[in-house]
Parts: sequence; structure tokens; C-alpha cells
Amino acid sequence: MTRGPLTPARSLLALALTTAVFLAGSGAAFAGDGDHPPRWCFRANSNGDLPTCNWDGTSWHRSFDSASGGSGDGGTIAGLFVLALVASVGFTVWKVTTARRMARDAGMSTGDATTMTLLTDDGFEATYLASNLRGHPAPSEPTRTASAAERLRQLTQLRDQGLITAEEHDARRAAILDSL
Repeated sequence: MTRGPLTPARSLLALALTTAVFLAGSGAAFAGDGDHPPRWCFRANSNGDLPTCNWDGTSWHRSFDSASGGSGDGGTIAGLFVLALVASVGFTVWKVTTARRMARDAGMSTGDATTMTLLTDDGFEATYLASNLRGHPAPSEPTRTASAAERLRQLTQLRDQGLITAEEHDARRAAILDSL
């Protein structure tokens, strides 16, 4: 299976998952020797406070800091999570507005640009490439100004074909003659 490039959204997701796995203590099972504390050293108390585990040379001892009410790591992690969430939402809004602007400037559908940006891994890049390949719409070429005689002939043909009324013909004819 091929995977796309590592995007900022995927990076944030990987960081969040790694942090969650680390905090849950779902790593390798610890034997409880002097180098690695046993699993029970990572269990929180009923208040949700994480313990401090110390090795005294022969065994592990777990203690909770009751004076300060905990280490505050839970609040820090929650704050980082909220910060990451706000950053990812802000980044997504920036991507969508930029893609819509590029599509609009190139004369493409802004709805399609939004859909591609949100629902595909490479939608933003695809919108960028498509808008640059398409370029900016060329200004419409100036049309050759018809002479008054040609305009009067066309006006008469429209009246004869029944596409305009006699009153419309007379009003437009007067406007053409006034512009001379």
C-alpha cells in the first residue's frame, strides 16, 4: 500500500496518538528491575494524579505529591491538545480559503476546490497546480465595433423576423442615430 506525503494534519495526528499511547502506559511490559519501573508505577490515584516512582536500590516505591495536589501534567497535556486542535482548525480554514481564492482567480469552481481540499490528501496541491496551469482568464477580446449602418441592418432584420417589436425597433434606431 502506498501512502501519501506526511502532511501537517497527519503529523499532528501521529503526535497525538504517540502522546496518548505514552500516557496510557501501553508500552512494553516492565519487569520492575532497577532500570524499568513496574506497570503499577504508572497508575493514577482516585484523583487522577500520577505517582512519582523512586528506586531505592532494591525495590520501587510509589508516592503521590499531596501537598501540591498533583504535578499539573494533565492540565498541560489538555492545554497542548487544545492548542493542537485550534492550530489544525486554523490551518484547515487557511487551506480552504486559499484554495477557493486560487480557483476563483483562475475561473474555476470554488465549490470543487473546497471539496478537493477537504476530502483528498493532495487536493490543495491539485488546486494550486490546476489554477496555475489554467492561468488567469484572459480578458475578453475587444469586439469589433459595428458601424451604424450594420447595426441598423441588424435591427431591421430582428424586426422582420419578429424577434423585436416595432416600438423596440424605433427606440433602438433612434438611439443608434443619436450616437452618431
